[in-house]
Amino acid sequence: MFLNSLFERGSLGVMQKTMAFTEARHKVLVNNVTNFDTVGYKVQDLPAEQFHQAMREAVQRRNRRGAGAPLELQPQRNFRYDSRGHLQASAVEIEDNNILFHDENNRFLEKQMVQLRKNTGKHRMMAELLGQQYSLLRSAIRGQV
Repeated sequence: MFLNSLFERGSLGVMQKTMAFTEARHKVLVNNVTNFDTVGYKVQDLPAEQFHQAMREAVQRRNRRGAGAPLELQPQRNFRYDSRGHLQASAVEIEDNNILFHDENNRFLEKQMVQLRKNTGKHRMMAELLGQQYSLLRSAIRGQV
């Protein structure tokens, strides 16, 4: 319980949940690229703006309750966190992503690659920031601060 509350304080919880979301979104975006020429495949995505809005609301709720309160994202239509804190996400089909090709695929490879690159950048940034935070915690535990 103590460790959970420690890791939910400050920015750690935000970074951990953001990393989980970017990881899940990365799988969806890679699947889009993989199925680029699959007949009838429809491009999918996880709604990033919906996640960001839910994160903003969770941070505001936590701030009102106090620094030690857990960071709890409310379940959304396309994602939720289970009882163990793992992200459960379901992708949505992207409407009007591009023209519908003769094989009924709505592909747009360049756009998918840009989304994949942005998502990768966000994931790497969160990983770097988390690494720095964990390093600070490790130093504090060892009494090196």
